[in-house]
Amino acid sequence: MKNQLKLKLSESKKPLGIFFDTASVSVMECIGRTGFDFVIIDNEHSPIEAESSADFIRAAENCGLTPLCRVRDSSRPAILKLLDVGAQGLIIPNVHSPEQVKEIVKYAKYFPIGERGFCPSRKDGWGHDIPGSVPDVMAHFNAETLVIPQCETVGALESIEEIVALEGVDGIFVGPFDLSISMGIPGDFSNPVFQAALDRILRACHEAGKFCMLFGGSPDAVVAGYKRGFDAMAYSLDAAIIIDAMKSQVENIRGRI
Repeated sequence: MKNQLKLKLSESKKPLGIFFDTASVSVMECIGRTGFDFVIIDNEHSPIEAESSADFIRAAENCGLTPLCRVRDSSRPAILKLLDVGAQGLIIPNVHSPEQVKEIVKYAKYFPIGERGFCPSRKDGWGHDIPGSVPDVMAHFNAETLVIPQCETVGALESIEEIVALEGVDGIFVGPFDLSISMGIPGDFSNPVFQAALDRILRACHEAGKFCMLFGGSPDAVVAGYKRGFDAMAYSLDAAIIIDAMKSQVENIRGRI
């Protein structure tokens, strides 16, 4: 299966995604009818684990969304299980150093880039969906699986040029909240020091030929991110958008009766 998010990024189509926290297949199917390009199934900040992620990945595939997963941590089992159930990309939180990213790549990419364990699984129809030799299958998933460390710590920021230069790193996802907290300026996104950090991350990615993604909590923030040069944006999370939409409708009705 071709990674449609990777294709859209290569064509500069400004793909738009959303975090998925509600753990509802029905909500996933609803998201697939809205025009979003990709979804990030959150194994870090929600109750979702690898076993249920398989159901949400299947639902995303069925409605035209590229399924990414944010892993619970950077351990080998956390990475391997989500890839084997079919995640087409992983967002890795709490990254602090190039050495940590080298371990992530080792777990997430097959030989010759990494040391990912090989086993037929849901990702390849248990060995029936991807024709060819073992090297052919490994080359396919090395090309189509996105490994995306988050830059959300001072450690990652200070090493961003080295991190993005690593083979096997496909792009960077900027978590603005945790990055600002790590910098000692929680939520102060207009601070020139924070703005300079965003410029540094974006410049490092593009100079290395890698894409850069950013979270935006509002439509204005998402549009500003695109205009700034970010290649893809993640807008809010499903639960927050559902609440906002329902509140808006309730307020509209109550204001007219």
